[in-house]
Amino acid sequence: IRESLQVVRSRDPRIHRMPFLDAGHKLGVKKEGGGSSDYHALGAMEVICSSMAKTLQTALHPPDWLQGNYLAVRYEDLVVEPIKTLRQVYGFVNLSVSPEMEKFALNMTSGPGYSSKPFVVQQQIKQVEEYCHQPMALLGYEKVSSPEEVKDLSRTLLRKPRL
Repeated sequence: IRESLQVVRSRDPRIHRMPFLDAGHKLGVKKEGGGSSDYHALGAMEVICSSMAKTLQTALHPPDWLQGNYLAVRYEDLVVEPIKTLRQVYGFVNLSVSPEMEKFALNMTSGPGYSSKPFVVQQQIKQVEEYCHQPMALLGYEKVSSPEEVKDLSRTLLRKPRL
């Protein structure tokens, strides 16, 4: 809760004494087990996604000083093509990748996971998609339409980013 409140308060200093969201904002009725941590996490998510959307819009229509001076990298790009993505990042800053770094990247992205079951919480997915739809679209993440679609690991939810 503390970290979420810190993010929420970073938006506007006047928020220190008032909640970021009214109790019913996009949440409906509180359910058993829910509480202030979910409430504050949603507020933080809204601030983070709004900030990310503004940053991505700037990247889509960059001012002259920004053109060619940034590189967008998605986590999934690093996992799917670790060596290629690592070389792009290093090349962007005029460095070459060492064999040790390539080995490290491969080990970090292709090793066994900690769980045989994907972590799926449908309500959280809906909330992220609601608050973050704009940055998700710009970064090439597709929305899901059902719990079954989330569980279908044979289907990719990625497309080419617009950046």
